[in-house]
Amino acid sequence: MRRGKRTEQGFTLIELLIVILIIGILAAIAIPIFLGQRQKGYDAQAKADLRALADNEESYLVSNNAYGTIAELLASGAQISRNPQVTLSVVRYTREASYCLSAKHAGSPTTWYWDSLGGGLQPATAGSCPAVTTGTTGDSLP
Repeated sequence: MRRGKRTEQGFTLIELLIVILIIGILAAIAIPIFLGQRQKGYDAQAKADLRALADNEESYLVSNNAYGTIAELLASGAQISRNPQVTLSVVRYTREASYCLSAKHAGSPTTWYWDSLGGGLQPATAGSCPAVTTGTTGDSLP
């Protein structure tokens, strides 16, 4: 019998466990980042729909010399395009002077505000419109 060097091929259990541990650590880092990007996408959709509603309000003002509710905008023939998961609202409005709009995507905890007197889109930390604080309560488009 001839004795030779025995060569085994494959990985040891320890090597496999280390690889699984490294993959787990990478996944623990990547999943929260992915979820954060997803929320940014939801917020971008809500902000885009909010901007479109503000444009419709300005068009309605030119035609009717007043700002209106969502129902009035739709009755005038405005095309309000939006994501079905975004709720748009006219928070407050004064017929000839100003309006405050809000938008919230179902997948995001952030409510975005558009203040016509406060410079448009408000930061995410805004709890409401800073300049338009009075007026008639409007309606929503769920």
